[in-house]
Amino acid sequence: MKFLISLLVIYSSSVFAHEFTVIDRQDNSIKTHYKKVKLEDLNSDTHFDGTYFKIVYKKSNEAIPFTADKSIVQRAANIYYHLTKAKDFWLNKNSSIFPQLTIRLDITNEFNEFGHYSNDNLDPQYNNALSVPEGVTPEWVPADKYDKWGKEIWFRPMKKVSTQDVINELGPNPITVALKQMQAPFINYTVNQFNQTLMNHAFYSSLTKNSLGKDFGRFLGTIALTYFVIEASKKMDPLFVEKWFYLDSSMVPEVIYHEYAHLILSDHLEMSHSTPVIEGYADYFAAIMSNKRKVYAKVPGHSNSNPKDPYNERHYSHMDELKASSDFVLAVLWDVRETLGAEVADQVIYESRKRLETKTATIHHHMIRAILDTCSEICPSPQVARLKLYETFRKRGF
Repeated sequence: MKFLISLLVIYSSSVFAHEFTVIDRQDNSIKTHYKKVKLEDLNSDTHFDGTYFKIVYKKSNEAIPFTADKSIVQRAANIYYHLTKAKDFWLNKNSSIFPQLTIRLDITNEFNEFGHYSNDNLDPQYNNALSVPEGVTPEWVPADKYDKWGKEIWFRPMKKVSTQDVINELGPNPITVALKQMQAPFINYTVNQFNQTLMNHAFYSSLTKNSLGKDFGRFLGTIALTYFVIEASKKMDPLFVEKWFYLDSSMVPEVIYHEYAHLILSDHLEMSHSTPVIEGYADYFAAIMSNKRKVYAKVPGHSNSNPKDPYNERHYSHMDELKASSDFVLAVLWDVRETLGAEVADQVIYESRKRLETKTATIHHHMIRAILDTCSEICPSPQVARLKLYETFRKRGF
């Protein structure tokens, strides 16, 4: 009898065991491959309804069934699998884990803090993902519109759009970047040379070969040519980007890690704002979760975006305070990791969030100070570590 019961248990388990195909990065590579996995902590044998995550379609509150469209099932499984990896990562960091999160797939509505969703016909959203803070509709909202929701992650559908429409989001091409890095030193050199020329005209006019007007014209021409070359280089963008841009955020592992990191960090860095510091912190933890140097690399058939690479030699510019899509914060935080070591740096960066204000935190005045002050408290040899960090930040132009 016990043997028969055991057979029945094994049989039942095999009937309800579901394997799903997901996308993951290959070991030591940004290339992707498909693999079959079994999803953990599912509370249902028929739907994507688990202990920690419930995957729903658009504005529905019902979990997506395993019998849904094949493409939807694959994307839901991919989200569930990588969110589970993210959850396990943060558990190992001794971070608190949320109760069941609702994850919305293919939702195009904008988030509305007063009503959860904006109207369906208001500026549909594609090619990105969004972490949503918990909320409830105000008392003045009609009873039939009442809604209450917890923290959520929204994955937008993919849509091919012309790169000309998103070129500013993708960033300038490498030639433009190189020219801009040389622009300030070159202009400073030109100005200094012209100042020397003015001094020569004022005090050593007999030694000057050209008239002041001619030298002044040459100075203006040099400055104008510099700006012209940089502007002209921007016309070369089509040589460096594909004609079309598309991003299925549900199929890019690092996007999923990034959005979950936002939820974890939201105890101090609210999800109501998108700033370079907030996005950079989420980028950093997405990078270390993926264990890859480059993040957000292409996923054939699902994303053709260029990867972010923390290894670059960019120096700080006040413009980095304005562009939430900039990868500069990621590069600075990665510098901290290489300076302090992975274990210490991860803890310092995570704890430094407590010293940052969501709306006002800047890279130069707040993030750098938060990291230094946090290191003073938890670095094993704080004085030595801070000296190393000062040198690291100096090399970045701070």
